[in-house]
Amino acid sequence: MTGPASASERETRTTGSRQLAPLVALLAIVFAIKLIVVWQLKDHPMTQPEVGLDTSAYVELAQRAAAGDWGLGPGLYYVSPLYIYFLAATLVLTKSFTAVRVLQIALGTAAVALLWLTSRTWFNTRAAYATATLAALTGLFTFYESLLLQASLDVFLTSAALYLLTRVLTTPRPWLEIATGVVFGIATLNRPNMLIAAIALAAVLVAARRGRAGALLIAGVLAGMSPVAMRNAVVAGTWSFTSSHGGLNLYIGNSETATGFYHPVPGITPTIAGQQKDAQRVAAGALGHPVSEAEASSYFTGLALTWMREHPGSAVALLLKKTFYAFHAQHVALPYSYPFYAYDAGTILGWLFVGPWLLIPLGVAGLILVTPTPPRAGFWIWASFVPIYAGAVALFFVAERYRLPLIVPLCVGAGALLDAVAGWAVARRWQALSAPAVCVAAIAIAANWPLGLHDGRWEEGLRMAQRLVILGRYSEADDWTRRLETNPPRKGMAEHGVAMQMLVVGRPEKALPHLEQAHVDDPGNASIEYALGVALLRVSRTADALPHLTRGFAGNPDVPMAGYDLAMILKERGDFAAAADVLSKVTVIPDNPEDWLRLGRLATEVKALDVAEPFFRHAAEMSPALAGARQQYGLNLLLLGRFADGAHELREASRLDPRDPDSLAHLAYCELRLNQLADARAHAAAALAIAPGHALATQVMQALK
Repeated sequence: MTGPASASERETRTTGSRQLAPLVALLAIVFAIKLIVVWQLKDHPMTQPEVGLDTSAYVELAQRAAAGDWGLGPGLYYVSPLYIYFLAATLVLTKSFTAVRVLQIALGTAAVALLWLTSRTWFNTRAAYATATLAALTGLFTFYESLLLQASLDVFLTSAALYLLTRVLTTPRPWLEIATGVVFGIATLNRPNMLIAAIALAAVLVAARRGRAGALLIAGVLAGMSPVAMRNAVVAGTWSFTSSHGGLNLYIGNSETATGFYHPVPGITPTIAGQQKDAQRVAAGALGHPVSEAEASSYFTGLALTWMREHPGSAVALLLKKTFYAFHAQHVALPYSYPFYAYDAGTILGWLFVGPWLLIPLGVAGLILVTPTPPRAGFWIWASFVPIYAGAVALFFVAERYRLPLIVPLCVGAGALLDAVAGWAVARRWQALSAPAVCVAAIAIAANWPLGLHDGRWEEGLRMAQRLVILGRYSEADDWTRRLETNPPRKGMAEHGVAMQMLVVGRPEKALPHLEQAHVDDPGNASIEYALGVALLRVSRTADALPHLTRGFAGNPDVPMAGYDLAMILKERGDFAAAADVLSKVTVIPDNPEDWLRLGRLATEVKALDVAEPFFRHAAEMSPALAGARQQYGLNLLLLGRFADGAHELREASRLDPRDPDSLAHLAYCELRLNQLADARAHAAAALAIAPGHALATQVMQALK
């Protein structure tokens, strides 16, 4: 039994409370600021669950999990899995996306507290408050925490991992080392680049003669990632700690076409869901057999590694360039453009002025020049996270949200430098300021040097206008269009982009004035010509549409459906030869196999069977499991007199849809022409059993008598 606390103990508690009071007040202010941003963005048209992009992919998967499909099979995850279950669990408990956002900013506020603790451990209380203030004023942190996106957890998870690493390096305990690894492992499930950083940090610990810490860190990482490994073993039938998109991302960042940033890969739709589906299709086409998600990822990994091995000089130069980009202040939108939401969306984010432009020079200089007091060798191990994580990002490609974990420790370095500068200034040690000033200036110039790259702000504004069209808010969309046309990358782009969305939602009459203005602004643009022709066609002004479609197709022969629309008008006018000529110039594969079938059917209608053949062939190649595509191709081959090839396609069509009498009857006809009489009789009889009186099947049976 303990007695009453002594006076000294009470004084210690009072002093501690007084020291923490400013922190509590700061955290309350931080949460309030973040709450305002949540309130401003929660109803924004571009931040809703159904907006598309990565947000919708996470929401759809989370809703599946919340409905009971926690395994989310079959196959590997095609996005980082942690946020799926975070979102699902929160929705199960609250049924509210606003509640999800509030929980995220609460974690963001906790991250500020963790940074305060980290900075105070390495430096002092004044440095801790400088660090926390910088983090509080970093708009990027608050912005991503307000979105329904996995990046909303990155700052908290990184802050937690780095605080635990601080504890390991200052007061080592086995349980702390394992806990640090577990948090790094959990962070890896949200940001895969973190796995590379964790492994490299363990190697640094071993090199610094902290072998136990390194080993326990890796053990913790494996433990943190183990739920995904077990799920993949049970659901996907493969042992894997990763998602399915790692190989594709490696290839995007390391190939002859790599730029250092995200860029579309030919044949792969530039969306999360599109990447999952198309990556397998492209890999299967290249390898000549169906592949799993893991095999598709391995295929693209192999392409990247082969290119790096065959072009070592180019690979090293590209890696150095990407590392420079990782430490550059340039905003790199993927998919959201932060400058748009800071300066065009009516939020207070513009007042949160701290960002990479300031944190990179201050943070890097602080980590290099400021030594903890008393000196601690472990600090350099902790600080090594910065170049290690930058390398982990550069190994793939650079995007703003991928860099969020890199900015977290830079807040600590920047806070330490500001504290040191304040101390030198108070002590009037002006000479001590020279080295930091030169270092900060040099890094600031490099980090803020103009690269001539787009920050995505204008493009995000265009997507905003298009989203308003989808929502039926046409007046607001028109207002945004006028605003965008004040400073477009090219005159007429906003009018054209908004009009195309109006065509998609079936409002050609509203699209027409925008396209007419775009045509005036950019009269030589073939894409605008084509779109204007389509709009005129859909409002029944066929005669006016024809010249625009003709010019549009002449300038865009690689736009398949431009040829379709023009050929359709020519067909309706009875000019079959001209329609066939237009269709013969269509050479690029559309993403949708149904478009190929439409082109093929139109070519058949204008009696251009040889022109129709590649259209039907491409449709069958793109969708080998689609009975209709195989049937159409088989019928075309039959009409061309290629009975053996036609029989093969029709046989596949009948296998895929055994209740279709047309496929069976035409297959029987091909077999009759090939003198395969027994097969012809069997298939004709099968067609008649399904559709008694089928004309072609009846003819085949009569011919066999």
